[in-house]
Amino acid sequence: MPRPLSNCQALVVDMTHGGEEICRELLRRNATVYALDNHKTLRKERIKKLEGMGVKVFTNEEELLSNMEGFDVIIVQHASPRMRIFSKAMELGIPVITHARAVGIILSEEKEKNGMKTVEITGTNGKTTVANMLTKILTDEDYKVLVHDSVSTRVVESSEEKVLFEGMSITPANILRAYRAAVESELHIDFAIFEVSLGGTGACDVGIVTGIYENYAVSFLGSAFNSKLQMAINMRDGVLVLNGDNDPTRRFVHVFYGRSNIYGIRNGREVLVKNLKNRRVIGEIRSLHTLSGKELSGDFSFELDRALFGRFQIVNALGALTAALSLGADVENSCRSLGKFRGVKGRAIAKFMEKGILVDCCNRGVNIPAIIQAIEEAEIMKAAGEVDSLVVVISGSERAACEIIDVKKLSKELEAKEIDKIVLSGPLGKRLMEAGLKGEFVDKVGEDWISNYIAKHGNPIILFFNNEA
Repeated sequence: MPRPLSNCQALVVDMTHGGEEICRELLRRNATVYALDNHKTLRKERIKKLEGMGVKVFTNEEELLSNMEGFDVIIVQHASPRMRIFSKAMELGIPVITHARAVGIILSEEKEKNGMKTVEITGTNGKTTVANMLTKILTDEDYKVLVHDSVSTRVVESSEEKVLFEGMSITPANILRAYRAAVESELHIDFAIFEVSLGGTGACDVGIVTGIYENYAVSFLGSAFNSKLQMAINMRDGVLVLNGDNDPTRRFVHVFYGRSNIYGIRNGREVLVKNLKNRRVIGEIRSLHTLSGKELSGDFSFELDRALFGRFQIVNALGALTAALSLGADVENSCRSLGKFRGVKGRAIAKFMEKGILVDCCNRGVNIPAIIQAIEEAEIMKAAGEVDSLVVVISGSERAACEIIDVKKLSKELEAKEIDKIVLSGPLGKRLMEAGLKGEFVDKVGEDWISNYIAKHGNPIILFFNNEA
């Protein structure tokens, strides 16, 4: 049977979001590879390196239009669908697939060569936390786990970890780079967990969609929704894990032909909450599908550390639990591990001081839904008398990972909330002030400023958002 994406002529579009890695993989499969750097981000030395490997690099689609007849496939990530190469491809009958689809095809073959189980996690919010919660569950069971997330690419075993890469992006193509690094390390890894942006490959044993809370524009596919939908469309043999409390994500089940498990506080199906009090979660498992083909039913309960701020952390924990059980993990042990999880730096971690609470939300993925969800949690605490006032500090840039923050929308959302004080800093803070948001501008907000503010103002809760951290 012929191998897909091999012995063919392939054009890879978008060298900014993992295209170079796709090119290398295609060369391994004896393909003739062409690359279009449509964003013009490749430096001369990188172009020279690719061409030295045998890849013909173009920076202008006009150079390609008259020579497209020989292409067998076009592989694209971020590119305007109005580019002429795509209408030409339709005219000539050339298949156009995404980077995620190409990665899925390649990873499906690679997985057959060893016994490593794989998990991929996509969504607009919660990916990193779910990845680390699941890692905690699996390593507590004495498994060796490869984790590729927005923090780093590392191998974790019990309390030890070996970092393979720092700061490697979570584009679909880098799943292959992380996977190959794990295999070549000869560390005999049991599970690989991949956080992935810009869609899902569908090639993993378990695929998790944590939610689509911001349907931002994604060129070529059009939106975050269409991008994440690839997980359900591309998956064949795995188990799809969906956040039932997020309607766009829950609906994926209606276009998925396979096993799925839905979790949620309000709309869980296989993993559902029966009682929720503070951080204590009591729930039920109903005919949950496992990779082995068995079904699991029963009760569960766990209590999250109070440093994990907000109900969305409970939803994250339900996602990690559902994924772990889908992989065959023990219910009680999984719940025990969730209770010992202490969070991920910058992902809504609360620090309780003698007076006041500081919630650290400083990470590159901070977006409007994350900001508003945290504020709504703080409003509940204030209404209950747990804190005296609510302070929101916003710093960083207008770009949040894969999206540009809509300053006007954020300003309007903030104005509608019961916030006692808004502190603005950095380029994003300036843009919010220009949009008419009333707040105090501070050149630099750090620990000293926060400590001084808490010392002078009773018992506040301070939400600190910075997407440049």
